[in-house]
Amino acid sequence: MFNFKFFKKALVCATLCISGVIATSCVDDIPEENRFTWTGELISTYLEKNPEQYSSFVTILKKANISKKAQSSLFKTLSTYGSYTCFAPTNDAIYKFLEEQSANPEKTGVYSTDVEQLDDSIATEIAKNHIIEKAYKTIDTPDGPFPKNSMNRRTIELSTATGALMIDKTSKIIELDIETENGVIQAIDKVLNPSDKKIHEQIIQYKEFRLFGEAIMATGLDEMLDLYKIDPEYENLIEDHGGKLESNKYVKAEGKAYAPVERRQRYTVLIEPDELLADENNNHLGIKILTIEDLEKLAQEFYGTEASGDYKNPKNALHQYMLYHIIDRQLFYQGSAPGGFIMENFYVGGKDETAGFSSETNLPRTFDRCDYFETMLPYTLIKVTRPFTNPALSGELVLNYAQEQGTYCTPGNIGKMEKYMNVCVIEEPEIEDYNYIALNGTIYTINKILVYNEDEMTGNILNERMRWDVSSLFPEMTNNLLRWEENSTNKTTYLPDGYSDRLVVNGVVDNTVILYLRPTESVGLGGYPNYMGDELLALGRYDFKYRIPHVPPGNYEIRFGYSVSNLRAITQFYYDGKVCGIPIDMQLGSKDPLIGWFEDEGLGEDVIKENDKAMRNRGYMKGPASCVLNKNDDSMRKSELALRKIVGTFNITKGDHWLRFKNVTENEKSGENYLQFNQDYLEIVPTSVISNPAKPEDQN
Repeated sequence: MFNFKFFKKALVCATLCISGVIATSCVDDIPEENRFTWTGELISTYLEKNPEQYSSFVTILKKANISKKAQSSLFKTLSTYGSYTCFAPTNDAIYKFLEEQSANPEKTGVYSTDVEQLDDSIATEIAKNHIIEKAYKTIDTPDGPFPKNSMNRRTIELSTATGALMIDKTSKIIELDIETENGVIQAIDKVLNPSDKKIHEQIIQYKEFRLFGEAIMATGLDEMLDLYKIDPEYENLIEDHGGKLESNKYVKAEGKAYAPVERRQRYTVLIEPDELLADENNNHLGIKILTIEDLEKLAQEFYGTEASGDYKNPKNALHQYMLYHIIDRQLFYQGSAPGGFIMENFYVGGKDETAGFSSETNLPRTFDRCDYFETMLPYTLIKVTRPFTNPALSGELVLNYAQEQGTYCTPGNIGKMEKYMNVCVIEEPEIEDYNYIALNGTIYTINKILVYNEDEMTGNILNERMRWDVSSLFPEMTNNLLRWEENSTNKTTYLPDGYSDRLVVNGVVDNTVILYLRPTESVGLGGYPNYMGDELLALGRYDFKYRIPHVPPGNYEIRFGYSVSNLRAITQFYYDGKVCGIPIDMQLGSKDPLIGWFEDEGLGEDVIKENDKAMRNRGYMKGPASCVLNKNDDSMRKSELALRKIVGTFNITKGDHWLRFKNVTENEKSGENYLQFNQDYLEIVPTSVISNPAKPEDQN
């Protein structure tokens, strides 16, 4: 098995030797104090003291403004104490970049190779692309996007696939992990220049995607994929307020809460390359798909023949085929970045070395990880799985993979779908200078043809317990880099009313404050347990609702995962405006007779099943066993603070359906002007899964 950690250390060692940072031999057990350069200086001081290497970058930093309104330069920012990663391009790298850019000045705005002549706005763009507001050493960072984005809100990616330490797959780290008083410098041999192309513009520039690109243009979906800034005025409003919501009493009571700094639309597009489509062995029709007409013929097998040839018609088969390849949010292959397909390699430190939240500890690989995302084809889901329980596919990201009872994978084949099962997402195609990150989304290739078959999805793939972390319910959380963002100074984000189309405040807006609490730490059986470390928290006399995901039509049980606390309120649940049972006291202890929580330890399997059944009869379930809370493998099932409330059983039809939550507490606690509402995750479970005695639902 490939040892990534050893390989990374070897690369670090080799780079250090080549750059002359260390004088010892290249062995894996280099003493820690010899691995890295320690300057004892600030980043700005170090760069300025090495003009033969960084004078051009220093000039750019001094020209760059920290924001539209602030007069301070980024050089001054790097002259203050804090925590930064600075990817510092050499003088030679900047000269080559300006030479390339000045070849087309009308487009780039660069007219000279003289860095002094560079416009301040362009200098700001360049500088912000090279700075992350947190220090990262390469030895501690896994392959993939850095957990935090650049100051320019763009993703920066570390990779070792070529045998060198690369940034954004184009720039080599030539001197690494130069530690300063306020961060880390990574010297690079090429200026970072993230794509300024919209996602459809980026796709059509690759000849390997010729047919897919033609289909985007023929269906008119390029107009949809052109969307980036939803509300151009939003960012100005936030900047005017300094990023803070200071007027609301509930926000003040909870502490600092910042509004998102942007509101933008991003996408993920899944592509079958021309080479795959041209192979007749990849489709049940046995044809070479070489033209738009061929692709429409294939699509008609699954989407019907209505509006044949009218590609811009939403009822046309090719149009629907293409829409199912577009996910409503930007996703990353590696989940260490804000908004991965699957959470992985994510860690946030706690108060001591035994605390914190780690996806690899709290979400053990003895279970598969999956998530469900809506596509741009109305009322359809796509399922993404990292199937750890299947050695043949372990390590792959798999689309629409059938599982048994929501935990253990079993391939499913129904009729002509056989050649379409186990579609794996490929991280990077073998295309020279390929860039999968566009201005408004990401692009991935897949190794089998992707179609939506309602019989297959309803009867097999989605016929399971579906669980969404609450931050996955709203694409804006991912599209604006909020979900799982690593931010040591701001753990709470205020979600203004209307920020998400799927999250709506009822009545007086000021009475409802909705906050996103990003992952901090899992504090074990005695503290708040969270499925992926984060949660949604509402304050005040709250009354709000959110749209549930578009599952296939059918009968489902809806469950609500939350943490018990004496700070919670009494909440009335509604489904599509109709009351769901009596109000729920979210302060109520799990061992209260109304809930009936019990400890499993020392009980036989039959007794545990009977007690689980008794809890279900009261409308409650324990937390899932597949999420652990500490290094002792104590699961959420063992925590009496982790509960699932069964909201009810509903016939879900095709269309929008909403869950509403209203604070109906009569007497708020003395001395407090607010009570909390908490949600951790949502489960939507087909009743066929719950009522199947031959394969009862597992505890996970």
